[in-house]
Formats: sequence, structure tokens, C-alpha cells
Amino acid sequence: MKNTRPYPPGVAWFMIVAASVMLILGLVVMVLDTPRLISWLPLVILMPLSLGFGIWSLRNQDRR
Repeated sequence: MKNTRPYPPGVAWFMIVAASVMLILGLVVMVLDTPRLISWLPLVILMPLSLGFGIWSLRNQDRR
């Protein structure tokens, strides 16, 4: 992460909002449809990564 540049603020905020909504959706689907892993597992695994990159990008905006 040291060699990458932060995303523009608009993109970072969009990533945070979209990842939060998708993570909540994945958790709701996990509760409602637990036996079908393919419907919720990708959302629960990938969206925290996207959320983390968005937060990292906003934190590093001033360090550019």
C-alpha cells in the first residue's frame, strides 16, 4: 500500500457507501438464506476489502 496513490475523494466516498450497503445486504442474505453460500459469501468476503481501501484512501488524501 505504500506505493499506491489514494483514490479521488468522490471515488473513495462512493466505494465506502457501496461497500457498506453491499456488506449489509450480504449479512441479511446470510441470515435469510444460510445454506446457499454462493449468494452471500462473496459479498461478505469482498466488501470489507473495498470498504478498507476506501477508508485508507480518505485517510491518505492529505499525505499526497
